[in-house]
Amino acid sequence: MFDPTLGLLTLLVAVFVAAGLVVAAFGGAPQLRGLAEALRPSRARRRLLAGVGLGGVAGAVFAQAVGGPGAIAWWWLAGLLGGGLHWAEAQLGRRRDDSLTAPLTQDSGRFGQVLKFLSACAGVAAALAAGALLHAQQGAEVLRDGLGLAAWAAGPLLAALVLGLGLVARRPTGERLGGALVAVALLAWVVLALAAVLAAPGALAAGLSAMVEGAWSGEAALAGALAAATQAVLWSSFAAGPGLGAAVGEADEPAERVVTVAPLAAVVATLAGLLVLAGGDPRAPVFSGEPSLLPDAPAGAVALERHLGVGLQPSDYGQTVVLAPGLGLEAGKRYDVVLRADPRGHRAGEVIPGDNIVVVPTYAVAEDVDAVILRDKDPARAKNSGFDVHIACTRERVNTRVGEFWKLRPRDPNINFYQLMRARGLDGPFVPLRDYHFAASIRAAVDLATNQTQHLLYEEPRPDDAPANPALREFITLGYAGPYFDPGGATEAPPLAFAAAPGSSLAIDQRVHLRLDAPARGLELGFVNRLGELEVPPWDLLAGVTTAVLPHRDDPQLDVLVPVQSRLAFGRLRFASADPAIAFGELAKTHPDHGVPRLVPPSHRFAAEVRAATRVPEPRPSESVLIPLHRDPRPAGNPGYSLYTPHPAELLQAGMQAPVRDQFGAAQMLPGLGSLGRAGSSAGALVLGLLTLAGLTFWLGCGRRFAARCFGGGEIGVVLAFLVCVVAGPACDPAALLRVAVPAVGLCVVLGLTALLLDVPRLRRR
Repeated sequence: MFDPTLGLLTLLVAVFVAAGLVVAAFGGAPQLRGLAEALRPSRARRRLLAGVGLGGVAGAVFAQAVGGPGAIAWWWLAGLLGGGLHWAEAQLGRRRDDSLTAPLTQDSGRFGQVLKFLSACAGVAAALAAGALLHAQQGAEVLRDGLGLAAWAAGPLLAALVLGLGLVARRPTGERLGGALVAVALLAWVVLALAAVLAAPGALAAGLSAMVEGAWSGEAALAGALAAATQAVLWSSFAAGPGLGAAVGEADEPAERVVTVAPLAAVVATLAGLLVLAGGDPRAPVFSGEPSLLPDAPAGAVALERHLGVGLQPSDYGQTVVLAPGLGLEAGKRYDVVLRADPRGHRAGEVIPGDNIVVVPTYAVAEDVDAVILRDKDPARAKNSGFDVHIACTRERVNTRVGEFWKLRPRDPNINFYQLMRARGLDGPFVPLRDYHFAASIRAAVDLATNQTQHLLYEEPRPDDAPANPALREFITLGYAGPYFDPGGATEAPPLAFAAAPGSSLAIDQRVHLRLDAPARGLELGFVNRLGELEVPPWDLLAGVTTAVLPHRDDPQLDVLVPVQSRLAFGRLRFASADPAIAFGELAKTHPDHGVPRLVPPSHRFAAEVRAATRVPEPRPSESVLIPLHRDPRPAGNPGYSLYTPHPAELLQAGMQAPVRDQFGAAQMLPGLGSLGRAGSSAGALVLGLLTLAGLTFWLGCGRRFAARCFGGGEIGVVLAFLVCVVAGPACDPAALLRVAVPAVGLCVVLGLTALLLDVPRLRRR
């Protein structure tokens, strides 16, 4: 986010309040006395309304994130002052000799000319940063979550539509059409938002109460709320640029007709804030925090098929599986079942050190084996597939005195299985096998301990011509999971699913975008190897990390930040200290009070599909389940030696925080629209998309006017740069964009309001 109490933004608040009070005094409180005139139609107001839409919505969410719900209460004060400033700008802009291409006027003296010139220069930067990049990112996020539009397609689509609307708006009829479109979209948004808030029981009263109470929660919250609310009003309403004059006012319209724009922004912000509150805490975890019943699985993980067995029992039939009660299976009948293979492989082979090969029996389940997997011997790291080392192999079928075998040899001649395992503390070999499908028979038996009838599942003797495979007992010894029902005899293994957190309000068949964040002090991941390097899984999100944290054992304030460099070696990422004074291999001597280095990776973003929990065996979660969309249905580790995108379960096992919705800004209101059903959320996203287009068109016009004021031309260059920024915006990180956009707009507004203050005496003369 950003700190609104620092530097430029503190100055912005001070200048804004000062200018608002001065204008109110010199102009005779125009925001109050001009209300009657403000209800009449106005071309200038229609232009400004385009900046109220998405700017006010996103600004409200940012304001709440910084200052809490109380920020919205201070928005109304900012709107009151802003109405007067709009009047002053329109009043000063009604000079007949001020054309769009004219250089700066001489009315304010040389200092005023310099301020206006600097304001115009800052305005071009603000139009590109806040108008193009941030608006496009926010609009794309809303369209992604509400309508399912891919982020890569949103940028070009928005740029094409903005270019078309910009061309249409240059015509007189186009300007009227654009103004009508903005008015209809704003009205639709207000109606939808109000209906959603009223449809959620208690949301209106609870939201307003939180806003009022939060406004007086302390000096820090008050300063944050005032700064955030003021900033949002400024970038939504003053985007036309204080000091531009003709961009705001109309020569044949009273200036009082624009005083309602800022209060309308406050109305939009209030509804946006209420929707965010009605949709729940956007920082609340989406996955359940309940411990998983699955082995070595992170919290919330659930299976999507029921394990039929509750135990094992030897018998005259061979290995049998004791079935769970209540399955409805009948003795004497046969059923299709399956044993599931582990995607991380099974210990079904043997290393022959002298020949540097792994031999595997030519089972049917090993028919397509072409790799060997080695796991870390450390018990904690062995649970995470990210530490597995996959070695691609060639294979050759050979006959021996004891049978046929696959002979697996590394494709890379520099790899030696035995030496690699000894040097790096790896366990194996494990080989990836297929699932085993078979027809199982059921027989009834009596449990001597309880004298109760139980059902046993077993595999009947295979025909002589059946493909060679391990016996049922051997499959279980190898670590196969199951048995599970297998209708039709060819079901694929279901993906790993996660139970939704209580109250997450997810719609079935919805696709949600989630984010995993690292702990503030970094991930306790990996180990320092004998070379003095921090060795971690080759996850792509770790590759760009340039700083490690040496955590203090007692006081987090004494943590040490160390610059690091990384390299990829033998299927792992290795980080070495770039500080000559700190060596990771000598930390026990140089930093005895600090622990093993930790990494703070960027957030990991992924999508998940929401499904009903009907396939989850008892005890079934009360909420829906989410299935992460990943190349691997279940964690399988690195498919090779290069960097790879990990399964979310791998990151959760490593200590990443529970996922939250990947929404930053306007999209955080979509859950609040859920009270109107899925159609309401889609309609809200569509309306916000229209407001995005209106806002982008508005900012494009502002950028052109700023360029004309600053350079006396160059409008085509600004248009091209603006469209490029619109295309690039959806791919940018919203937090980083905000850190750029807010100061850019803040500088523009500070300079513009200062120039406006120099012209205030002219208001009195009028």
